[in-house]
Amino acid sequence: MGTNWRTLVRNGLEVLEIEADAARASVALQGAQVLELVPRGGRDWLWVSERARWSAGAALRGGIPICFPWFGPHPTEKAFPAHGFARTRAWRLAGVEAADGKVRAELTLAADAATLALYPHPFEARLALTVGDELALAFEVRNPGAEPLAFELALHSYFAVGDVAEAAIDGLAGSAFIDKVAGGAHRREAEGPLRIVGEVDRVYDAGGPLTLIDPVWERSLRIESQGAGSTVVWNPAPAKTATLSDLAPDGYRRFVCVERGAIGARAATVPPGDRHQVTVAYRPSR
Repeated sequence: MGTNWRTLVRNGLEVLEIEADAARASVALQGAQVLELVPRGGRDWLWVSERARWSAGAALRGGIPICFPWFGPHPTEKAFPAHGFARTRAWRLAGVEAADGKVRAELTLAADAATLALYPHPFEARLALTVGDELALAFEVRNPGAEPLAFELALHSYFAVGDVAEAAIDGLAGSAFIDKVAGGAHRREAEGPLRIVGEVDRVYDAGGPLTLIDPVWERSLRIESQGAGSTVVWNPAPAKTATLSDLAPDGYRRFVCVERGAIGARAATVPPGDRHQVTVAYRPSR
């Protein structure tokens, strides 16, 4: 335990709590899942469902789950867990250090018998997060094996908003996307900020800077990344929400997912001995 951080048990899961000068954050060691990002004097930028399942081995809805080594359903084995296994595995807290008002933590996950049964490849994953006036995440996958390592990944960020119908996402205009609500149709985003109207489940071929605008709570969030050519925007709307037991009936109104990753045609392939890194910085602008 240190003066800027501590670990404790919250609802049955071990959680790392971080106190930096400009913000506080918390991270579940299961899944290396960031749960809170609260600027000093401000609201939490992340959203966790009031019906989230806080139990070992269960996916916890909200925060920033890590989807790895596949995104969505497994391409061939429908009984395998959606979005891979990284978000429900226990990660190791490798270290925490504080300097210049910021706190940096590292968590690691490596292949074992359980992961090899689902994904028959050796790998070493590491999440480094730095909490300061922004939240910086660096997710790295190293290939210690003798064959190329192919995988998908996404940082599945649930952002809290005052009302999803009023929120907007700027930076996707003109981008090609796959519309999963429309059965995988290929489309292109219109000009202007994206607004959430009805169910939205889109994988954009886009990795440039974005701004999430929340006029109800009078704030905006800048999202910048490297090594991630995909952007996912998701909100289930009322009908889909009704099928999800870990969401309240009106829960969809309080969040929007804006995810960065390497999905589909943008999936990563790492040569033996090499590594791939995705970095994302979340910077509140007001």
